[in-house]
Amino acid sequence: MIEEYGTIVELKGRQIAVVICQKQSACQHCPSSGACQIGDDGQSMLVEAFNQIGAEVGEKVKVVTSTKHFLQSSFILYILPVVGLLIGAIAGQYIAESTDIGVDPKLLSALIGVAFLVGTFLCIRVGTRALHREIFMPRIVEIQPEPDTQAKELLDHGH
Repeated sequence: MIEEYGTIVELKGRQIAVVICQKQSACQHCPSSGACQIGDDGQSMLVEAFNQIGAEVGEKVKVVTSTKHFLQSSFILYILPVVGLLIGAIAGQYIAESTDIGVDPKLLSALIGVAFLVGTFLCIRVGTRALHREIFMPRIVEIQPEPDTQAKELLDHGH
């Protein structure tokens, strides 16, 4: 499980919440860190999460994502388009070499490869609409208790 802690900043409907989380050190090495919705300060990110427990705006929550679903969605978004590109490029090369259409094999390979890449993205776009969004979304699993401010003040002042 991948766990994050954050604060709900917006509710979208009854079961979707937007949570602002602090970026972790793991974010620095993540290849998709540039695609995250980063907050104004550059140190936070906005995450849409399935709000199965009915948390409200302003509450601190624990958000978890299944590693399995994270890897599946990463595969769909990053690997499948590359596979489509390669299949298209190989098909374009084969077509150009086996037929005499008068087009440079490298050019046809690139054009068909890009067409397959775009086609793969379109198929992913259409195919993911058929999936239940909640399956791959992070989930809010618990509301974090507010720290006892009086006890914190006592600890800060050494009493």
